[in-house]
Amino acid sequence: MKKPNITSAIVLFILFGLLIPAVMLWAIDHGLDLSREYQEDGRKVTCTVTEVVTIGKTQSVTVKYKAEDGEWVEAYCTANGRVSAGQTLEGYVLPDEPYKVYCPPDIALKILIYVITGGIALGGWAALLSALKEQRQYSILFKNGMPCQAQLTSWHRQQWGIEAQFRVFRKNGEEKIINISAKGGTPVVGEYYDIMLAEDSRGKLTAALRDERLR
Repeated sequence: MKKPNITSAIVLFILFGLLIPAVMLWAIDHGLDLSREYQEDGRKVTCTVTEVVTIGKTQSVTVKYKAEDGEWVEAYCTANGRVSAGQTLEGYVLPDEPYKVYCPPDIALKILIYVITGGIALGGWAALLSALKEQRQYSILFKNGMPCQAQLTSWHRQQWGIEAQFRVFRKNGEEKIINISAKGGTPVVGEYYDIMLAEDSRGKLTAALRDERLR
């Protein structure tokens, strides 16, 4: 039974649960402000992509559109998406920046960014809550746990490790099947494994593996 590393979980939580989502939300808000500025103060134009220069995952896009006086204007374009030469785009031009065309991201892209941000934040919170749960389990077993052997009845492998079911006995002799997580090894159904087991006054069982074969 290894003591949980709560410090690493806190660092992951601060990074993925707070900092990265905060930066992404700021970027989204900044992008919305920019979109709002162009849509409220700018003129809507229909432009054609004349040149696309791709460097890695970044595109430098040049377009042309017809100005109010009927003249064609060649401008740099913020496309907010992958484009190709000859493609027609709808964008906005500010009066004092006729050589910059801004195409607001579509609603699907905004939703996707929000979903990704939420997923990152949930991952950070999940890491923290999992570590706190492991810390509480460790404290219970450290104070009240007793070493014993439990028979493996079944198991299945998951993405993060192994979920195993063991047969144990309460203080009153009642048989109980419990779940215990393992990070590695090859479980053998019917085999007995060393565990730490604690039972509180309400009959709630807390257990963890201490067998080197499955740790």
